[in-house]
Amino acid sequence: MKKFAAIAAIPAMMFVTACGPDSAREEAGDMMEERADAVEDMGDERAEALEERADEAPNDAMEDRLNARAEEVDDIGDNAADAINERADELE
Repeated sequence: MKKFAAIAAIPAMMFVTACGPDSAREEAGDMMEERADAVEDMGDERAEALEERADEAPNDAMEDRLNARAEEVDDIGDNAADAINERADELE
């Protein structure tokens, strides 16, 4: 019975150590992830604004240009967020 108690305590000890305070690197990684989310959100908002302008465009050519630019802006935001997240992962 004592062996079982000792074995059962191992996962509990691992859980306690896993829940300890974050290191400075982990905190920096968390802050970078928050920044990545903000960058992605900003790109999404700008792309959405361009898409709204495209819906009100006076002609099809202008609508196509605005929609294409909206896609580029969205991609730029996504790529920047991905790059930040990759760096954050390296810290954690």
